[in-house]
Amino acid sequence: MSHADHTPSDEGKRSRILEAAFEVCERRGVAAARMEEVAARAQVSKATLYRFFESKQQLLLAALIAGYDEDLRVTYENVESTADPRRVLDQVLEGLVRVLEASTPSMRVFYQIWGVVAEDPTSRTQLDEFMRSFHAERKRELTQLLRRGQLAGLFRAGVSPEVVAQSIDALVDGYCYWATYDPESATPDALRACFDTLVRGVLVVDAPT
Repeated sequence: MSHADHTPSDEGKRSRILEAAFEVCERRGVAAARMEEVAARAQVSKATLYRFFESKQQLLLAALIAGYDEDLRVTYENVESTADPRRVLDQVLEGLVRVLEASTPSMRVFYQIWGVVAEDPTSRTQLDEFMRSFHAERKRELTQLLRRGQLAGLFRAGVSPEVVAQSIDALVDGYCYWATYDPESATPDALRACFDTLVRGVLVVDAPT
C-alpha cells in the first residue's frame, strides 16, 4: 500500500506507529528496538504494522523522515512570507533555532537510526535521496529570500545568496551534530549568536526595527 492510498484511519495508525517507534528507540536503543514492541505500543497488530512497513529499516526511515518534516513545520510556522525580507529572514532563522531546541534531546536517537537504516541498501538510497531533496529545498528557499532582499536593496549586493544559504544550512546541521555530545554548549543562544554575526556582519544593510 502506498502512502497516497492511506485512508484517514490508516493515517492515524501510521502516525501512532511512527511515534511508538521513536519512543521505543529512545527507551531501548535503536539496535534493540523490536517491531513487536512498536506494534504493542502503537496499539496495532503486528500484521497491521507490517502492512505499513515491510522491515525495521523502512519503519525507522519513515520515522526519520517524519522528524525532518516536523522540522520544516517548526521552521516556517511563524513566518510572514509577505513581510520585509529582513524580517522574514529573522523569522526563518528563529524557526531554525527552535528546530535545534526541539531536536537536541533526540539527536542521539536520530544518528542511531541513520546507522540502522544504512544497513539496508534500498533504505539507504531512499534516505540519501530524501536528504538531498530536503537540504536542496531549504537552501533554495533561503536563496530566493536573500535574493529578494538584495533586489530590494536591503541586503548587500556583493554577497552570494547561495553561499549564505549554504552557510545557514551547514550551521544548523553542525549545531544538531554538536548537540549529540555537548548539548550544554550547542545551545539555541549560541546558534542565534552565529546567525547574528552572519546576517548582521555579512548580509544586512539596515537591520529591521
